[in-house]
Amino acid sequence: MYRILKIVALLALVIACRKPIIEGEQTPWQISALPNSVRLNPVTNEIIEYQYQADKSNQEPRKNLLERNWIFDGDTVRLKGARGEYISFQLVISNRQDTELTGLKVEMSPFIRNNIPLNVPPELFLEWSLAIKTTSTGYPKATLGTGWYPDALIPLKYIQQDSTEVRGRWVYPFTLPDFNNRIEGQKSQIVWVDQYIPFEKEKAEPGTYTTEVTVTIDGVGQQIPVKIDVWDFAIPKANHFKASLQQEGFLSGLDEEQELAIYQLFKRNRISLMDPTYSPALKVDKNGTTHVVWDDFDARLKKYLTGEAFTEAMGYKFGPGYGEPTETFVLPFDVYGKHGTKGWPNIGKPDVERNPKNIALYKKVIKEVHDHLVPIVDLNKTDLIVYLNGLDESYFPEAWDRMVYFGKIFKDMYPEAQFRVDGAYNEEAMAVIRNSISAWAVHTINYNHGEVKKYRDLGIKDWLYGPLLYESKVNSWVGSTTFIDLPLVNDRAISWSCWKYNTYSWLSWGIGAGWENGWYDPESWKDFYKEASEADAEFSYRKFNGNGSLIYKPGIVPNISEACPSIRLKTMRNGVQEYEYLRLLTKLDGNSDRADALVNKLVNEPFGDHAIGNLKVWSFDPQLWDEQRLHLGDMIHQLVKNKK
Repeated sequence: MYRILKIVALLALVIACRKPIIEGEQTPWQISALPNSVRLNPVTNEIIEYQYQADKSNQEPRKNLLERNWIFDGDTVRLKGARGEYISFQLVISNRQDTELTGLKVEMSPFIRNNIPLNVPPELFLEWSLAIKTTSTGYPKATLGTGWYPDALIPLKYIQQDSTEVRGRWVYPFTLPDFNNRIEGQKSQIVWVDQYIPFEKEKAEPGTYTTEVTVTIDGVGQQIPVKIDVWDFAIPKANHFKASLQQEGFLSGLDEEQELAIYQLFKRNRISLMDPTYSPALKVDKNGTTHVVWDDFDARLKKYLTGEAFTEAMGYKFGPGYGEPTETFVLPFDVYGKHGTKGWPNIGKPDVERNPKNIALYKKVIKEVHDHLVPIVDLNKTDLIVYLNGLDESYFPEAWDRMVYFGKIFKDMYPEAQFRVDGAYNEEAMAVIRNSISAWAVHTINYNHGEVKKYRDLGIKDWLYGPLLYESKVNSWVGSTTFIDLPLVNDRAISWSCWKYNTYSWLSWGIGAGWENGWYDPESWKDFYKEASEADAEFSYRKFNGNGSLIYKPGIVPNISEACPSIRLKTMRNGVQEYEYLRLLTKLDGNSDRADALVNKLVNEPFGDHAIGNLKVWSFDPQLWDEQRLHLGDMIHQLVKNKK
């Protein structure tokens, strides 16, 4: 009898240790879980997304999501996913006392089904928060306000777990409050959990996979069971959608090791990168003839164009796009223009660029680039783009004439490439340039769908480009979708909006603008221009939080030696993955009716003239977005099952 009682007592103790502590239990610390679609203020433990004031439906009293929510029932995390995609959630460790917590450890073993583990382990990141002290300029209504925002995701391998065993000086100890983040009054540490589900069916058979995440502090452990239902379908290995970020000089200015790490980081998150400044060397021979020198260019970039950069041989062990080439590549051509660029090849300013000798050189280089890249680039997988930075967003007739002139040259000599112009071009401009361009990054402020479709019908590929909310015209200042203090869903909704409008894809400016300072200063763009000609009567300055910056530079925070992604980048990834869900459902249905209905339930009319001043462009309810994703996945799973 004594042995039985002892066993029962032991089992009770095990069960107690497994159960996460919920609000109301007076214990020193607790653990909980949140969906990936919300952010938690680590000081107030409030959901930041619920602070959006422009949508009245979001002002209803909300339950404490740390107790339970749509992925966490207070005991277990339950997720669903397809092969070939990442799914994620957030683990929250909350301190219920005033004293510091040290000796923290977070562990998570691989998911298992029928005693067979997934061959890809969970990836854990410590969330680093930024203090928003001034809200983004031009968004007094849409901003989520000041306070602490988690954003940077530090791989947990760089954190010294169990700080009671720290050896050496230069470490990042795991404590609450965070030793390095320095958040006054911090109540919670948040850990982001990513799980990639292998693309191959034999590596991830449909069914339920289980594991648990364990938090240990001072020898006391708590666990949360985690379950993933893997659907019986996969989203494509390659990124057909080609969602992209562009920043001139960012990638080409990195050393090659860091460059490779950045390309792989974004490939893993299904976002393509573009930098138009990869200019091969030009050499003049003894006869005075100019030739392109390819050695350095090929050594550096060929691996991205063939897909070799995204294989295990180059350190890319698993993830989306394994072995697939970069989805977009901007050719190095340019002309002298508004940014003071000299052009490549350099044929001088507009008054001499069309001289026979100069334009002959330009055409010769075009032919050499074309002939060299033909055997390297798979045009079925990689979009080649001509983007003349010197003519970027140029709204005057002289520039339009140059677009026509060079556009015709590229259409004749490099027809496989898209000649792309970016900006808010009106009917007058488009009447001039429409027959000379093949792609248009349409600024969202003038993305009037009926007008854009007219040019799409002429064969011009339209890319969505620019901010996603317009309180007023002043928001058109930037070409970036990325703001820390605006609703997180924005970076997800851009992909759904492309589906709604049948847009070719989307493009946002900035990869790591201000990534050095981003760890400690969220205002990635500061511009005081009171005396400038474009000064606005209401806003005589610009301060944008996170604009153009989706990653954080290594070597700034002690011991963090690789670039860290942001929560906003993960949200972009989720939108791209969900676009592939919509594509799959449409293919299986044979029409887009059900896919369109799901999109229209979430997305209203977000862009163009009528969207200015309208802040209800899509649903701002994160639960509704997550439910529609599950609905999409369940429908696809059932269709696949019925076909067997």
